[in-house]
Amino acid sequence: MTTDSKLQLSILSHLRHELRTPINAIVGYSEMIIEEMEEGGIDLECLKELEQIKAYGVELSISIDTFLNPTVLPNTQLDLTEIVGNPELKIELEKSTQLVIDRCQQLVDSIETDFVSDLEKINLAANKLLHEINELTKTPLQLADAGFLSVSSEIAAASRVKIEAIRETTSISTIDFDKPPATDNYSILIVDDSATNRDLLSRQVAAQGYQAASTDNGKQAIAMIQTGAYDLILLDIVMPEINGYEVLKWIRSGSWRHIPTIMISALDEIDSVVKCIQMGAADYLTKPFNSTLLKARLGACLEQKRLRDCESSYLEQLAQANQEINKLNYCLQAENTRLSTELEITQRLQMMLLPKEKELRQIENLEIAGFMEPAAEVGGDYYDVLQHHGRITIGIGDVTGHGLESGVLMLMVQTAVRTLMENNETNPKHFFEVLNRTIYKNVQRMDSDKNLSLCLINYRDGVLTLSGQHEEILIVRSKGEIERIDTVDLGFPIGLEETIEDFVFQAQVCLNLGDVVVLYTDGVTEAENYAGEHYGLDQLCAVVQQNWQQTAENIRQAVIEDLRSHIGAEKVYDDITLVILKQK
Repeated sequence: MTTDSKLQLSILSHLRHELRTPINAIVGYSEMIIEEMEEGGIDLECLKELEQIKAYGVELSISIDTFLNPTVLPNTQLDLTEIVGNPELKIELEKSTQLVIDRCQQLVDSIETDFVSDLEKINLAANKLLHEINELTKTPLQLADAGFLSVSSEIAAASRVKIEAIRETTSISTIDFDKPPATDNYSILIVDDSATNRDLLSRQVAAQGYQAASTDNGKQAIAMIQTGAYDLILLDIVMPEINGYEVLKWIRSGSWRHIPTIMISALDEIDSVVKCIQMGAADYLTKPFNSTLLKARLGACLEQKRLRDCESSYLEQLAQANQEINKLNYCLQAENTRLSTELEITQRLQMMLLPKEKELRQIENLEIAGFMEPAAEVGGDYYDVLQHHGRITIGIGDVTGHGLESGVLMLMVQTAVRTLMENNETNPKHFFEVLNRTIYKNVQRMDSDKNLSLCLINYRDGVLTLSGQHEEILIVRSKGEIERIDTVDLGFPIGLEETIEDFVFQAQVCLNLGDVVVLYTDGVTEAENYAGEHYGLDQLCAVVQQNWQQTAENIRQAVIEDLRSHIGAEKVYDDITLVILKQK
């Protein structure tokens, strides 16, 4: 890419930033008024108008993303004048913005006094946006002179894959959101040169029970951090004089590096995200920011800080107890490693209980190949193949979530299923009823909200008898024709209600020579690539159709290889389980 193209690309990026700032105000203030109005009594007409204003704000954001997308292929000659001068863009933005202004004015004349101030802020932001839209007619050089290059556009040589790899170190997947931290003493510093953004963030932070302080520039932010005690910093990137990158670098290089910092910006390019994460930011939020997402990110970062503060407190106690230092060090280390040790043991138990290749090869009339890979240390998927008195039972299930609780619940299910088989229970209604009561009572004792989908398949003499609710079952007939069997009406989630006998039914499927049966959990179909696209049931069907004449083992291998190719280097967010049956 030429130097001129890089310059124009940078201008375009920051142009989007300038346009998104007032859009953020339109969406943010409309959301606040809607929430406050719903709490204090709903005026349906006003509420309808506010919802429409919010919708216009969202449409404006989508238009910016659609028309001013800075992502271009390498070596492409970028014509910024043609992009920003697009008359369709200008018309679309002006139309939605003017609708916001008109509806705001109508509401000001009819709405309660308490909300007029916020409506005027929406109106002010919309008028500012109109001004920015008119600036779109300027040439790239004029845009640069107007200040759209206030932050240098350093290009980071990193991909989406590297973002995820870096962010692994700040993962919030293990935080227990059921036990939120106390908010009374948490103080959050907001740094943003936009008064509108500071007001929006301060009010949202206060609404969540946190204390908020704010400043409009990086120099003042550094002074406040040195003299104040803040638990978290919300830091804008694009600011005059000292920008957000420089403030973040200062924070991470000094004694304040333990303060989690969330970067907030209308810059959503991969380069900007990578740079912030590499510099030590705890997270990154783009404008306009979603209030629910903001709440979750604040809670996660503050919980991480609370855990870090607890660790520091432990160390101080150890330093004060010289006579007990060795013992306390051992206890602290044991406490820190206890959970990981428990998870490791549970995982080993889980893998030990999976059917062995030797067992599967001994089954007559069926080729069976299974695969399971947990997303975390312990998975919540279940599959098993059991033989008893000439009857073969294949089970597949998926416990909600993953981790220690899900893994333990999976082990309970495996034990209960084998116990019922050894007790010669063949009636599916009775089988599922006893299994469900056992799991339900244990879940209640655990004070857990876990449950699972479970389908049991009994095989005898070329006939499958299905019962229980899980994902669709794929039957691949001769010539690769696929039948999809929906199991939703054959059962009910296990452990969710105390009794489920009335919901359990069964269905039968006859297999012919060479027919293939595919069982899977949603970890297969919902696996995502770098673009967030699911692997999908259609792709699974396509791979099986291409390989149905192969052995069960080869079919399994073909699906797993295709799935890994789809996922690439992305993080696996759910357990992956696949079972292939083939009639001999």
